[in-house]
Amino acid sequence: MTNFLQSDDLVAVKVRKQLKDKSLQKIAVELERCLSLSEEDRIFAVKNVLAANVACGESNRGSSDEIEEIELLDLTEEVLEKLTYIDFLLQILLKTSQSSADKKTVYPLLQDNLDKLDLNFADLLRHWSKNYFAGESLYKVQTVAGTISNFGTLIGQFPQGNLANNLDIAIVCFEVIEFIFTREEYPIEWAISKLNLGNAYGNRIYGDHTENREKAIGAYQDALKIYSREEYPIEWAETQTNSILLYSAKIKNIKMDDNSYVKLLDKLVSICNAVLEIFTQDSFTEKWVIIKNNLASIYCDTPHPNRSDNLELAIDIYNEVLGVLNQESLPQEWANTQLNMGIAYDKRLQGDRQENFNLAVQAYQNSLKVYTRENYPFTYAILQNNLGNAYRDQGLATSAINYYWLALEIHTHTAYPNESLRASRNLGNTAFKSGDWDEAIKGYSIAIKSVETSRSWVKSESRRQKILEESIGIYESMVQACINAGQIEKAFEYSERSRSKRLVDLMASYNLSQGEEIPPKVQELLQQYEELQRQIDQERQSHKSENNRSETRAAWEAYNEAIASLETQKQQVWENLRREDPVLAGEIQVNPLSLSEIQKLIDQPNTAILSFYTTNSDTHIFVVQQNQITLHTCTGEGLDTLQRWIEQNWLLPYRDEPKKWKTQINCILRELAERLQISELISEDLQGIEELILVPHLLLHQIPFAALPTGEYQEYLGDKFLIRYTPSCQILEFCQQRDTVGTFNDISLQYGTVEDAEDNLPCARFEGEQLAQMYNIPPENRLIGSSQATSKNYRQLAQQVQVLHSCHHAQSRLDNPLESQLKLADGSITLGQLMTPSWRLPQLVEVFLSCCETNLGTPSLTDDIFTLSTGFLCAGARSVVSTLWSVNDLATALFSIFYYQQRQEGKNRPEALQKAQIQLREFTKLDLNKIFQEVEVREKELIGNRKKYLSGSIEYEEWKLEYNMYAKLNRRIKEIENSTQQFPFSDPHYWAAFICHGLL
Repeated sequence: MTNFLQSDDLVAVKVRKQLKDKSLQKIAVELERCLSLSEEDRIFAVKNVLAANVACGESNRGSSDEIEEIELLDLTEEVLEKLTYIDFLLQILLKTSQSSADKKTVYPLLQDNLDKLDLNFADLLRHWSKNYFAGESLYKVQTVAGTISNFGTLIGQFPQGNLANNLDIAIVCFEVIEFIFTREEYPIEWAISKLNLGNAYGNRIYGDHTENREKAIGAYQDALKIYSREEYPIEWAETQTNSILLYSAKIKNIKMDDNSYVKLLDKLVSICNAVLEIFTQDSFTEKWVIIKNNLASIYCDTPHPNRSDNLELAIDIYNEVLGVLNQESLPQEWANTQLNMGIAYDKRLQGDRQENFNLAVQAYQNSLKVYTRENYPFTYAILQNNLGNAYRDQGLATSAINYYWLALEIHTHTAYPNESLRASRNLGNTAFKSGDWDEAIKGYSIAIKSVETSRSWVKSESRRQKILEESIGIYESMVQACINAGQIEKAFEYSERSRSKRLVDLMASYNLSQGEEIPPKVQELLQQYEELQRQIDQERQSHKSENNRSETRAAWEAYNEAIASLETQKQQVWENLRREDPVLAGEIQVNPLSLSEIQKLIDQPNTAILSFYTTNSDTHIFVVQQNQITLHTCTGEGLDTLQRWIEQNWLLPYRDEPKKWKTQINCILRELAERLQISELISEDLQGIEELILVPHLLLHQIPFAALPTGEYQEYLGDKFLIRYTPSCQILEFCQQRDTVGTFNDISLQYGTVEDAEDNLPCARFEGEQLAQMYNIPPENRLIGSSQATSKNYRQLAQQVQVLHSCHHAQSRLDNPLESQLKLADGSITLGQLMTPSWRLPQLVEVFLSCCETNLGTPSLTDDIFTLSTGFLCAGARSVVSTLWSVNDLATALFSIFYYQQRQEGKNRPEALQKAQIQLREFTKLDLNKIFQEVEVREKELIGNRKKYLSGSIEYEEWKLEYNMYAKLNRRIKEIENSTQQFPFSDPHYWAAFICHGLL
């Protein structure tokens, strides 16, 4: 108990804080005496021990540092729980030591205390061991470390209780003894602990399977640094045996046509054969059986061009093993071979199908003679799942489903999410194929819970995404099953549940942690991130080019190898940053929204959410109103037919042939409107609706819905409805949860502009000047040109104002969205920076990104859309106006002016956006003079003033910048005046790129 009270365990820290300078040893003795009392007397006795040693006496009406009675009771319960665990730990170590780690002696004690074999016990074991090792003699420490190692082996193999907890306790055992058994002083003991640690991580259930596998392989590689084949042949062979299946699982992620795949496969087979030279049948029968099973599993489970022949090899090996074994001599090895034999027969390509089925089922039933539910529940459940697979493959769906349910009684989504996912997905797919929608829904529901549990156990953002990507088909099948069953509400909820989870994690973290201080570790990582960005900016500056806003294209790769290398380093720092995030660390849980919660996000009865969802076969459009939900299905417009069509006809032409893309916009949007049945959707589901909140899916995020023709003469969807976007309803809810700062035209709001950061966008300067006049923006809130629009100044301005208008260059990075950038005078601000904890902008009411491609992105399979627009939403903005493609400088300036004029008149964001788009579309050449009448006059004045300034002087440089702006602006105006078009900006290319995300 003294060791515990001295440790860094949270309860021990609390006790020491209350005891202050009291003797820990004395308290420990008194507390240990309490364990001899009856259960009902213990808590009172522990409370009295603590009460006698803390300030808990008379009270007065002044200030006091006395402990409250309730607080004391809480502490008592925590201490008593720890006392119970410590007593149990000491019993285990004593039994393990006295019995020389005999299972028959130790396992009954574990069986009687299954409730204590949890992660709290693992945590206590870690703290207690470290403190004990630090305070006792070397002899005692070595003895106890050896006992802990033996217990780790026992608990790692204990088949009862929660296997996930058992394995994590084993991992703690092998990790803590490394403080004593170092490689330098105790190489053999160190190697043993590494071998055992590899075994535990190889079987680990908690955490990420890929990460666990890599840790296991790393531990085995460490062990082999000591266990050479020449000096320690048996240990070498055992380590290789245990690592083979991990490598076999690893190579499944390598493409089969890759040369390294076949080479690694051949290497594994050769290792097996080398091990069999040591573990011979006569000398090491049990180990010979294990390595033979591993070799057969490689042939059976690993894809190969000669798969049919390999399966025959596997079956031959299993038969060879079963010719040596019997159930009485080595029951577990016999049962395991029967299990593997069943898998091989179920996969067999040669022979009679019915006979293979019968042989597979017989092998599984044989295995169940040993692997009973009572003695080996985990493996019993695996066998039930395998039996389900065998019956499914024979078309016997009802029997298969029954077996899957038996597996799921043990493999629950909370305890064994990966195994639960396997069985529940099998159940869902089998029922789906049979047309049993209710049963399919039950199966997929468990599968989705399993996916989300697995994801919550992982701290790596990239792995969380990978887990979701690998299982996104389950959400799709669930949505389709619900639709087929007529459960439209549930279908919509699951479609929403699968969306933008990475972005949701980021925004949840922001919403729940804003105002908190940034931890030191996070601050250090942020400094590394910013330093790498500074180096990238320096590299870019040395290759800077002149581009106007309409010429900036979407980038598909880094600018050069130096920048690519720095970006790779940044990505690793980002991953480390995300590991510290409270959502990824499991401290914050984000719960999916129900239909009723989503309906509360709808402001008006004439507003509807249009939520798009594409499955393999169709595109579904959920129409959600305040009091109802309907479904419109575009039959046949699935992933290949619709989403790939958008990629081939919209995104790729934009990237590769921009001029051709411009000429085809109207044609493409006309066909897309037909594919999405816009005319029918309006007549059947949108009567009485005036505003649409669009939730696109996958590449539909890139479509300007406002420019889709409705079927009426010269009418667009944006003429008929007000339109705003959101990546998901959960994102919209996060925006609504943010504190109200003020309305747009509130005189207390501060406005800020960032204009023409690189001195090459004349229309952007004019745009900024017009906005400054409209809203009386003071000079200190305007960052104009390369002398002011620096990264540092931009951040400071963004933290001060409530409305931020950016009119300068920007660029989307489709290959690496976090590197999408706002291009400023001395470098850039990237999406990755906007999404770090250092960018917290809770006061932002609105951001207008009057730049190129600020909402251009290619969503992942999980429908995460990472753009500069969503970056500002994540940083705290309530609403963002952004662009879907590279926009024209003059048209953008006009649109921005029209938009703010509408906002001044009291229009909300979607209304102002609609009016500005129509105004730009109907803008004529004659209208140019109304807005730009002073441009030509000012250019002439500047020409006359040229000789007033000495070349090279500050005054001359200022004159030069202003003259360039007016001369270029005037030239573009003249080009339009001299064109033959009456409405120069009527094409959607000019006006349809602008969209609004977030709130009204």
